[in-house]
Amino acid sequence: MAQATERLAVARESLEAGHPTVAVSVAYYAMLNAARAALSEDDEQARTHGGTWNLFRRRYVVTDAFDQHLFARAHQAREAREQGDYEAISHSEETARALVESAGEFIAAVARMIGD
Repeated sequence: MAQATERLAVARESLEAGHPTVAVSVAYYAMLNAARAALSEDDEQARTHGGTWNLFRRRYVVTDAFDQHLFARAHQAREAREQGDYEAISHSEETARALVESAGEFIAAVARMIGD
């Protein structure tokens, strides 16, 4: 969770510095780190991003331990990050701000779920 929190801070700093696409990427990784932290609490791990999200969904979303709408926002962040990183799409400040906010909510929800 420490890495998730640190990346969230960097995402916010990137946004304020006028780098929305960087903020989107770092916000996504903050969510991924939080998901991995939750899974590690249950001695679960995956080797890939997709594996992490599939395991997280099966373990927490399907069982209603985690909010499906927050999980959907993580999926949106993943898509946006891939667009910025692989397709050279520049994200607007509005998009970045929404995804950074979602990352904060996601991380807080994971922390509550694992009692951190």
